[in-house]
Parts: sequence; structure tokens; C-alpha cells
Amino acid sequence: MSEIPLSARARAITDSITLAITARAQTMKAQGVDVVSLAAGEPDFASPDAVREAGIKAIRDGQTRYTAATGMPDVRAAGASWLSRVFGLNYAAGDVIVTAGAKPALMLGLMAICGDGDRVLLPAPFWPSYVDIVKLALGVPVIVPAVPEQDFVHAGAQIVRAARDAKAKGIVLNYPNNPSGAVPTRAQVEELVAAALEAGLWIVSDEIYARLIYDGREHFSPARCSGAAERVLVVNGGTKSHSMTGWRIGFLAGPRHVVDAAGRIQSQAIGNACTISQRAVLAVCNESDDAELRARLRAFDERRRWVVQAVNQIPGLTLATPHGAFYALIDARPVCRRLGYDDVELAERLLSDAKVALIPGGPFAIPGFIRLSYAASMKELEEGVRRIAAFLS
Repeated sequence: MSEIPLSARARAITDSITLAITARAQTMKAQGVDVVSLAAGEPDFASPDAVREAGIKAIRDGQTRYTAATGMPDVRAAGASWLSRVFGLNYAAGDVIVTAGAKPALMLGLMAICGDGDRVLLPAPFWPSYVDIVKLALGVPVIVPAVPEQDFVHAGAQIVRAARDAKAKGIVLNYPNNPSGAVPTRAQVEELVAAALEAGLWIVSDEIYARLIYDGREHFSPARCSGAAERVLVVNGGTKSHSMTGWRIGFLAGPRHVVDAAGRIQSQAIGNACTISQRAVLAVCNESDDAELRARLRAFDERRRWVVQAVNQIPGLTLATPHGAFYALIDARPVCRRLGYDDVELAERLLSDAKVALIPGGPFAIPGFIRLSYAASMKELEEGVRRIAAFLS
């Protein structure tokens, strides 16, 4: 009996390259292979004690039932207060919904604003999942080529030109950026937002790394720009800053009619974000002492500084200093030319031969680069970089 064909939508969706490589590295480790994985976009710290205790208390208190699709009222209010206190955003509880992570928040936001065939700009480099999320929302992803010579931050004129050429409806911005670690200045954000508004675009702002910033830089949300609030959807949460990757909890904030629509979609897609996780994220929103976060930032900063100097000592590799998140986007184009590999082949050889897992730049729309995650111990980073250097020598 022949198989019933999958839908065109299902056939168009690819596996996550980051999850695939991470899974391969984990499989090799399970088989006894000594692999150093610098691939995953996941902090190596445990969730803070307050978060874990809040989740445990929710279970003990029997808070394990359905909630409203948009989230518990006190969690929505706490999310709005947190976005105001930490990021300077002006949202009421009704402007915020609780989602099952940042990825679903992105999906819900794009599904709320995209019509069939609407084009969405993706300034490169970008998280590969954006492409498939836009497709699932029935949109068409349009890549705006990367500008490494501009520290990975596009000029407003480049966005206006791309939007007009593509007749785009929206744009996804992600700062601090995965994979480059770019953190634009306030002036640069204002220029980007002004360009997007001039072109009539919706802005979906993925700010999940917004608390992971170094060198005195500051995060400035597009939603804070003059005249932008009614055209910006903000995605945020404690996933990366508070090591809550497995809790699957996040926030989507924006114009109420769009957020309400996203809530209706969520009600039919998953029902509601996990009740236990909703109680746990309150510990992030109500955090009065960020000493633990600052300690984690110091650890990431130490690793970041070491990685920059160590990678730049390897002939053929160049690493511009990242100012946010926990990624290093390494320019390996000279090495690729010398070895006759593209970045995917280079990453495959590094894993199979050097036993170190990195992510190729191609899926991030920046061929010839490779992404290293320094959300790993110093011991792992030192050994991983040593193996990279030995392989390329």
C-alpha cells in the first residue's frame, strides 16, 4: 500500500540544524566517543533555585490544571511589569500573553499578522528556525544578506530597499543576535525601526537574549522607538538568561488586537502554557535581587573574552568580538578556501575527525562562518578550541 503523501506545508519544513548536530554529538557521546559539544544554544547552568522552588511549590499546591489560553492573570500582569521594569516597555497585562516558550511566541505572532504569501524580511545572520516558522505561518521568508563589514547591523536604507523590492509585510529583528552576538546602539535601532515603519512593516522583535549583554552595551527594544508601539511584537522570557530552556515558557507582547488574536490561535494549538512553568516564571518576573544573574554574566563574559583571544590566534580564523548572547560567529572563509570545504563540510569534519561540535553558518544565511557556543565550561572551551586548532594546523 502506498503512503498517503504529506501536506505541502509539512514537506517544506526542515529539521532544526542546531538540534540535529547537538543530537548527533549526544549520540556519539552515548557511544563512548569523546566529543566536545560547543553547538547548543543552551546555558550550562541550572535554573535558579527560586525558579525551581516555585515550580515544586506549584506541584505541591495542586496547581496542575488548565489555565486561560492567554495565561494566568497574575502571570500576565507580572510579565507586563517585568517588561516595564527591566526593559522600559509600556504594556498592561492585557497586552501580554504567556506562551510555551519564545519559539511558540514567534510562531503565534507571525500567524497573527501574516496572510498567505506575505513576505517577511529576515536580516542575516539569523536563527535558522525563523525560515520555517515564517513558512508555517504561511508567509514567505526573504533573506536580507548579512553585513559583517557593518558588525552585522543593517543600515536603514538597506532595510527600506529590501522591503520595497520584496513588497514585504514584516521583518524579524533579533538583538542581541543569534548567531553573531551583535548588539546595536540605540541610534542604530531607531534607524532600523524608522526604516521598517517607512516601509509599512510589522516588526517582530525577538529579545530572548536581552539580559545577556557585555562591555557596557545596553539593550534598546524596537518597541521603545517613537511611533513604533502599534507595529511591534516583542518576544521575551527567562529561557536563556535564567536557564529555563526546558520549562517552555515565554511572553508575547504588543498591540492588544494582535495579542488577542495570538491568544486565540494558542487556544486551538496548545491550550495554554504549562501551569507549573507559569508559576515558576513568576520568580523571574518578581526577582528583587539579580545577583545570581550577574554572576552568570560574569562567567559568560570570562568565557567570551577567552574565546575571542584564543580563536583569533588560529591561522585562517577571525572572530569579531560579540557583545551579547553566548555565541561566537567565526569567519572561516579562508580556511574553507584552503581546504576546499564549504562551512557545512567543515563542521562535519570537525565533528567526525576532531570530535568537536560546532554549527555551520550556511543555515544562518552566512556561508563560510561557523558558530561556537560559549555556554559551556572553560574546560570544554579550552579543549574544543585546542582540537579546532589541531585539526586546522
